[in-house]
Amino acid sequence: MKQSLALLIMLMFSGTVLSETEGEWGYPMQPGESVWSIAHELLTDWREWKTIERLNNISNDRQMLPGTVLKIPRSLIRERQSDITILDVSGTVTAQVVMNDGSVKAHLPLVRGQSLGQGDQIKTSPQSSVLLEFDDGTQVLILENSLLKIKQATVVGSKRKVVDIKVFLEEGEAEIRANPAKVPGSQFLIDTPVAFATTKGTTYRVRAKEASTAAEVIEGKIGVENRLGGTTVGQGYGTLAKANQPPAKPKKLLPAPELPDLSAPIHYLPGKLVWNELEGAAKYRGQISPDQLFTSITYDSISNQPKMGLPASLQDKTYWLRVSAIGEEGLQGLSSVQKITVDARPFPPVRQAPRPSDAIYSGEVEFIWSRPEMAERFQMDIATDQRFETVTLHEEEISDTRFTATIMEPGHYYWRVTSVTSQGKVGPLGLAGEFTVKPVPAKPELQAPVSSEDEMFFSWNAEQDIAYYQLQLANDQAFNDIQVDETTERAELAIDKPQPGTYYIRVRAFDADDYAGEWTAPQQVEQPIENWWPLIFSGAATLLLML
Repeated sequence: MKQSLALLIMLMFSGTVLSETEGEWGYPMQPGESVWSIAHELLTDWREWKTIERLNNISNDRQMLPGTVLKIPRSLIRERQSDITILDVSGTVTAQVVMNDGSVKAHLPLVRGQSLGQGDQIKTSPQSSVLLEFDDGTQVLILENSLLKIKQATVVGSKRKVVDIKVFLEEGEAEIRANPAKVPGSQFLIDTPVAFATTKGTTYRVRAKEASTAAEVIEGKIGVENRLGGTTVGQGYGTLAKANQPPAKPKKLLPAPELPDLSAPIHYLPGKLVWNELEGAAKYRGQISPDQLFTSITYDSISNQPKMGLPASLQDKTYWLRVSAIGEEGLQGLSSVQKITVDARPFPPVRQAPRPSDAIYSGEVEFIWSRPEMAERFQMDIATDQRFETVTLHEEEISDTRFTATIMEPGHYYWRVTSVTSQGKVGPLGLAGEFTVKPVPAKPELQAPVSSEDEMFFSWNAEQDIAYYQLQLANDQAFNDIQVDETTERAELAIDKPQPGTYYIRVRAFDADDYAGEWTAPQQVEQPIENWWPLIFSGAATLLLML
């Protein structure tokens, strides 16, 4: 049979565990109190003090020790609905709220300053949290992916803010900073899927997951028990309670991981924080909050490695980082806390072209990038070294997301683009990209053609790093009527001797990337008539026909 689970947090000056039944309420007597004074503070009719004496078999209350628990019928207690205030909301948090007329409204978004009451149910989305505060100052931070219902929320008595709170944490996690004012008699009960009771817990965590519940004490001491057993968990220790098993023996929490110096502003998002491994750690948890007390969680991350990613959604401001290690059994250890500052806007553009693999040649080079939010204009640098110590080009007033630079000198280059807002704020330096400028294949120098009986032979000077050459022979200088178009890997080419006439020839070189250099200037080639007899006979025949 599945156990019911009750985590009873009762904060008082004594360490007595209160026992409660449905019709009775347990109150621990404080130093200097009497049944008569308690009746004036807690009961609807103070004259019922005799009923309290009779129910608890009291003959002389002056002889009762502080911490003695009085059984008081709930029907006699002065109670009113407690005000539960939402102090902070981060992310998306919704509630199923019980209205004054008893109707229920679901999926209502919660906002700071809103009040909740008995019967309301709270649900937090991923990367979301909500901080509740009760009348006695108790604060409960409900973390992401949690579902918590307020089963009871009342204030007992007329003057002191004694609270009687019962909540049910169906799943998820809550951090509890209990009763900082030490109001005597305040009771805080949290149900989860495994039953245990605790006292004197000042600051602690409770996580409900499937059939187990973890409790870790950061400050104070708690007692954990269920129907199968119990144990006391001191400061710096934790325990696991599972269904149908007694609570495990408390185990010392892992120490806080040692963080590096993080005082330098974080300029690049998404980013990453790294720290040293901790012996015994199976996982690490990093949390980011806008305040040192962690009243809200802006970002929550669990990793198998001693590091955490920083999302681009973090705004430019000061945060607090909290890092803890998680043991193999699932208990979360003590935390290191350090202040961090994000100053990453405007974001650097995303480089689009050129890419390192692009074939780029001396001359005009086009650079293209994105326009991040808040970027009004850009600064651009080109250098011959990755540290940009030797800058060959620096442009400050670029409004477009592309720029054409003339680079004649072949070599390896680095480039970066930095965003600037309309107010003149210069963002973090853009991340460096690299590219290589190759020399344009050299223009060949044509030699005078040489003819044989059947061929015409062309040659030119050979150049380095040339894969092949292209030769064209045309009837016109514009090369609209091309007679020969051939390629060769050698700096020479023989073609069939053309018919007599005037021709034009040109040559260009290609490198291994198939990039073409410039054509040579067209050169005129005359192919003379080498045998006149055919023309003489042809002319004579034509003349005879005309006669």
